[in-house]
Amino acid sequence: METRRTRRPRTRRGRPHKFGEPSRLIALTLPQSVIRGLRQIDPDLARAVVRLFRSGTGGPETAAEPAQEAELVSVGTRRALIAVNRRAIPELPGVAMIPFSETRAFLALSPGTTLADLELAIVDYLDEFRPADATRRTLTTLRERLRHWRRDPALRFETRSILVAETVPARTTKR
Repeated sequence: METRRTRRPRTRRGRPHKFGEPSRLIALTLPQSVIRGLRQIDPDLARAVVRLFRSGTGGPETAAEPAQEAELVSVGTRRALIAVNRRAIPELPGVAMIPFSETRAFLALSPGTTLADLELAIVDYLDEFRPADATRRTLTTLRERLRHWRRDPALRFETRSILVAETVPARTTKR
């Protein structure tokens, strides 16, 4: 008897695109002075080159379609993180934005903070600060998506701590 396997929809695995769009690995040979100069723009040489290109050409932030203001980004089997347009979302109490591209960031909540606290922070911000129309629309969209995700029986949210390692500038020694 032959059994048929049900194919699951293919989920994207691994990290999100570094620049918010598909990329590929290339090798470059550059003079040491150019490498030093690029590292002053950004310690990540690829980001430095992209930043330099975009500033010099007035090129778009990304060539791909603009990402949604808020979306669930797959980070492995059955797991996703909330990603937002970090330029469109203001600072909210109890919420940190962890950048992963020029315009995108994951949301990280302070210890003890839940999805409901995030929704409440958005409501409070809208009431207290009376933001401009574009920010109001963005926050309203984020709040609606959070409500939709919270009510979706196929999703379950867990608050977890993440570790963020940040490089510090080299110290100059005083004599």
